[in-house]
Amino acid sequence: MVSQRAVISAPEVVPKESWELEFSLRHAIPSSTRIEPAKALLLFSEILHLGSPMKVLDAGSGNGRNTVYLAKRGCQVTAVDFAEFPLAETRRRVFEASVAGNVSIVRHSLVDPMPVPNETFDFVLDSYVSCHFLREETRLRLWGEMIRVTKNGGHFLSILFSKEDEYYSQLQSNKDPLVCDPANGIWKRLYSDDEAKSCFSRDCELQYFVKFEFPDVVLGKTYKRIVFVRVLKKTLL
Repeated sequence: MVSQRAVISAPEVVPKESWELEFSLRHAIPSSTRIEPAKALLLFSEILHLGSPMKVLDAGSGNGRNTVYLAKRGCQVTAVDFAEFPLAETRRRVFEASVAGNVSIVRHSLVDPMPVPNETFDFVLDSYVSCHFLREETRLRLWGEMIRVTKNGGHFLSILFSKEDEYYSQLQSNKDPLVCDPANGIWKRLYSDDEAKSCFSRDCELQYFVKFEFPDVVLGKTYKRIVFVRVLKKTLL
């Protein structure tokens, strides 16, 4: 019964107000204040040879840490988010890094269709964003849009939290995949190995699948973090 109530009370997506508080005040998610890009992006930027003149979508760009890194590599980056404080941080970091010429910043909710033509981007980054689209139909709609705006032969890098992640697994009730962090009220969907491999695979080829394990500090305590990293290639005929 606890699990069913949790699912019912979960929103369709994490609302903008929760992200405003997280990025401006609470900082329960380590990456909300982090400057360095995601570890998975560092690895696969080399493998996929990300750089000029590639067009990149940073979907749910947060504070801009990944946007700045990709722009420094020479990519033309479109950073999309719907919360004002993270977007302001992105603008500040882009300006300080002197990469404004390589970045377009767009305030937009990814629940809605993206205001860009079909097959615009060579590469799409989903750094934990789809973990916050909590209902199946909403996540499928998000990925349908990501597929639409990606060029045939283009790549997606998707990072998802594992059900084995030490911090979030302690919040699970009856193995429910949806958890709510009491430190900031933000919900997440956690994935098993098989779920992470199979989800969002329509019209895509799974080229790389990696399970990352690393220590990270959350609210002053170190936890063993476990995430899945997937690289998919759009393969529409």
